[in-house]
Amino acid sequence: MQQGELCMRFAILAAVAALSVAVSPAFATDVDPLDRYDIIELVSEQTVECRRQKDQSLCSNWFSEQGVVKRIMHDDGERRDGRWFVDDQDRLCILWEAKLKPLCFLVYEEPDGSYRLFKGEKHITTILGVESGNSRGL
Repeated sequence: MQQGELCMRFAILAAVAALSVAVSPAFATDVDPLDRYDIIELVSEQTVECRRQKDQSLCSNWFSEQGVVKRIMHDDGERRDGRWFVDDQDRLCILWEAKLKPLCFLVYEEPDGSYRLFKGEKHITTILGVESGNSRGL
């Protein structure tokens, strides 16, 4: 194998390694996910402003300390109710009404003060800000 070919293979391997690190939530944030106490402190009795990753739509969620969650989508006013809890894997879980299985997310704090929520390896939503109380009257 010639030196030029060896350099090209090394460059390709380095690029693949960099991409695999970039898509992993643990490496992308370079921090551990929040634990159950930090999640409860973040959302309980708070209204969180969020952005869904798939379509960049904005929403607000109210998380009561009794485990009730209420959501409104900003673009169309669609509302949804459910229950929230933190499971034994330190994931924020939401069970929407009429659903049988909760959606559970690892929560990662970002340097800019936002929080990225991952379901498995997939970034689902971002908490953009948190307001004390039910600030949107949900």
